[in-house]
Amino acid sequence: MLALMLAGSVAHAELPATDPIGVSGSTTASVELALLARHSLDMPHHVILSLAGNRAELLLARSEAHLMQALHAVEPAREAWRDVSRLAREVGDAQTEMRAIEQQAEMTLLLSNYDEASKLADALLSLSRRSHSRVYEASALGYHGVIARRRGDLDAALENYTASIHMLRESGDEYRLALMLGNLGTVLRDRGNFARSLELQLQALAIRERIGDYTETSLRNIALLYREIEDEESARRYFERALDAVDQHASPERYAPILGSYASLLNDVGDHADALKAASEALVIDTNLGNRSNQGLEQLEAGRALQGLGRSEEALHQLESALAIGRSLGQHEIVARALLSLAEINQTLHNSLRARGMIDEAIAGLESALLRPQLVQAYAIREKIALAEHDPEGALRYLRRYSEQRELLLGTRASRQLSDLQARHARAEADKDLALLQKDNELQMARLDKQEIDRQFSILVMISLGIGLLLITWRFFGVRKLNLALYAKNTKIDMQSKALAQANLRLEQRARELYTAAISDPLTGVDNRSHLRERIASRIEYCRSNSVALAVLLIDFDRFKQINDRLGHLFGDRVLLAGVAGMREVLNETDILGRFGGEEFVVVLEGSRAQDAGEIAEALRKQVQRAIAALDTNGIKVTVSIGIAFLSDLDPASANVDTLLNAGDRAMYRAKDAGRDQVVMFVNQEDSNHG
Repeated sequence: MLALMLAGSVAHAELPATDPIGVSGSTTASVELALLARHSLDMPHHVILSLAGNRAELLLARSEAHLMQALHAVEPAREAWRDVSRLAREVGDAQTEMRAIEQQAEMTLLLSNYDEASKLADALLSLSRRSHSRVYEASALGYHGVIARRRGDLDAALENYTASIHMLRESGDEYRLALMLGNLGTVLRDRGNFARSLELQLQALAIRERIGDYTETSLRNIALLYREIEDEESARRYFERALDAVDQHASPERYAPILGSYASLLNDVGDHADALKAASEALVIDTNLGNRSNQGLEQLEAGRALQGLGRSEEALHQLESALAIGRSLGQHEIVARALLSLAEINQTLHNSLRARGMIDEAIAGLESALLRPQLVQAYAIREKIALAEHDPEGALRYLRRYSEQRELLLGTRASRQLSDLQARHARAEADKDLALLQKDNELQMARLDKQEIDRQFSILVMISLGIGLLLITWRFFGVRKLNLALYAKNTKIDMQSKALAQANLRLEQRARELYTAAISDPLTGVDNRSHLRERIASRIEYCRSNSVALAVLLIDFDRFKQINDRLGHLFGDRVLLAGVAGMREVLNETDILGRFGGEEFVVVLEGSRAQDAGEIAEALRKQVQRAIAALDTNGIKVTVSIGIAFLSDLDPASANVDTLLNAGDRAMYRAKDAGRDQVVMFVNQEDSNHG
């Protein structure tokens, strides 16, 4: 009877899917108490069955499941919900069966058993569709999204979360909607789409604040987002808010992941001692809970902290444990990050062979998951390893990849920080305007109340003509004063409206300037690498669909390294500017000109211009040479080598931006091998051999 009363008092403890998601529970003593309670509940089953049958047994099983959750016992709770599912199926209670399957999936995810959780999500999806329950169908898709993200399949996670959110918006289930918005924001953060991620996390936080739900998960997600854009102050503030929020209801399974994430921020800013303390505390909690996924992440942060403190042997032990957990769960993020830290330590210990194997495996995982911050770090380590192994060509290759990813990352972070700053400013202005409107409404209400009092007073004193005349006169001047005040208020509102319109114009102009800066090379003003690739992809699609000729010219400045080494990088910039100016004199407005990287430029021609590619390339070569001749290059002959590739030369099945640029690059290198200062056409080797 005591167990039943306890279960009834915690019947509200059921939770739907989230990432990470938990139920109450943190200590071994709680699990032992739960097992004892479950055994006690099992004893009277035959008595209850004899009185009321399966319905009574179902009620008892649900009470037992709630009790297991209240006692923080994950495994017993999962078994109890399995009994609820079976009994609900026997009595034909589809709603209770779906709820029970949802809770089983919840417990199974907390135990990091992704295969079993996937089967439960499939079962919930099938039953919800047969029962026409959009809410539970959305929940099942949410579980599939959680599993896909943890296994590194961000595309599948994105698809499942998007479909789930669409269903939940239709159903009006705000509690689950807040969970899915937060999960989708996390996937977009992994992808580097910080602006959209922040928008979704703020939406989730607003919903949770409105419905009175736990806010710490949203606060933690926002803190992690600020950590990614290197805003340490904001990240710390949101982490502290999340910890304060979780302290209010003493939930260890919610406290541990927040503390573990906070440890990652402390490691990033070099506060390794506090990071080790936070990660160790979170690890103790998740070890008792049995959450292996969180254990792997916390051992990873503990290893990073020990590495920063110079305790390499202890760090190796923690990181190898994290790697083993990541491999056993198939969780690519843990595997890749653990390999990255292990490679750093092995490189420090001069174990280059082991470091190289680990970093190559880490790079493969990070490239698959598109985790750019860690990928930049991985390329930097791989370059050092190549230099240590006296492989300058490999070092140059990884340095180039590092520079490309670093450019993308820095550009993304800078624009996101600016967007965040503008969002804060806009929100502050909106709050200010709202406060002004509220003040104005209060003033108007006060005036209306005063007018009503005046009207009633006038009726009462109308018995005297003299007094009435005085009141009318007083009323006249009062209305006149009010009209003057309203006129002044309207004038002020008009002035504020004009100021707001001017501010909007300035913001639009600034937005256009930011967009131009984001797609242009800062030195030469031509298209930068990422925008150039987008435009080439668009032209390939158009020309292929409309049978229009398309050609690319890969242009590389000869002996440019000698210019930089002997005359300095500033003079090298002058050479590039002079060369680009010469190119512009030959090209027209329909041609595309962009900087591919370093001293390499790309020209894209289509239609009749593509058919004259050879003549245009020769004109470019001569004009660039004339433009650079005006500079004193100290006897260094700076020319350009040009490779030409046509879209029609490529296999239509495999033709894309990379294959077309690669063909032009090969032709350009043939021009360099032939003595530089030449124009060479790409020749398809397969076609050549066949001929």
